[in-house]
Amino acid sequence: MDLNKELDGRVIYLAGASGGVGLETAKMLLMRGANVLMHYRTKSDSLKELLSIYGPDRVRLTQGDLTVAVDVERMVRECEETFGKMDAFLSTVGTALRIQAFLNTPLEDIERTINVELRSVITCMRFVLPSLIRNGGGQVVFVGSDSGKVGTSGEAVSAACRGGLISFCKSIAREYARSNILVNVVCPGPTETSLWDDLVTNDEFGKKIGTAMVRAIPLRRLAKPVEVAAAAVFLVSPQASFITGQAISVSGGLTMS
Repeated sequence: MDLNKELDGRVIYLAGASGGVGLETAKMLLMRGANVLMHYRTKSDSLKELLSIYGPDRVRLTQGDLTVAVDVERMVRECEETFGKMDAFLSTVGTALRIQAFLNTPLEDIERTINVELRSVITCMRFVLPSLIRNGGGQVVFVGSDSGKVGTSGEAVSAACRGGLISFCKSIAREYARSNILVNVVCPGPTETSLWDDLVTNDEFGKKIGTAMVRAIPLRRLAKPVEVAAAAVFLVSPQASFITGQAISVSGGLTMS
């Protein structure tokens, strides 16, 4: 199979397209022939470059807040109206907060993390699932974290959300399998992004935890965004047509289960 054409004609709604992993995912989807609705919340410069390269027949930019139901409903409708359907939903959305002990975490940070990393997922699925069912089936992929499997010091609330994400997606995979809906989670470990740099360089606690995490990776390095993106794109491809309910680690062996 020619990988440059394996996604020809497929329509992907990509949430969080402007982030480190999100941007690499967008590039890979487009290179393999997909039409992509690219969601962003505040930053769009890099996405406008992709729009200029591939044109409006392949790329549609949309701004919104995934924690707001009316925004999600509008974006799903926009995807269907622009491209005629939705074949897959792929999300790389997460928060960008300090690594810190649970009792030092401000209540507003806890609420924000839960909203972005868990509640938004549930909200998205309320509108994405009907669209995919109307299409005769489709694939859903969330980029979560290995912390959802094993926990992480300094990220207790985020790890709780990521664990909830895994359980939620497994449940949806079971409930809607007969509608030909496939749901999976990609679980990276520490990844070489500006977000990671910010987390581990701006305070001593974050640096200590970050250093320990990298030392615990058997491959002894951070993941590259393109390596995480490759797993996510595979899971929305025809080659992943018999994979559902899985939480796949892309973490250099940080967890092995």
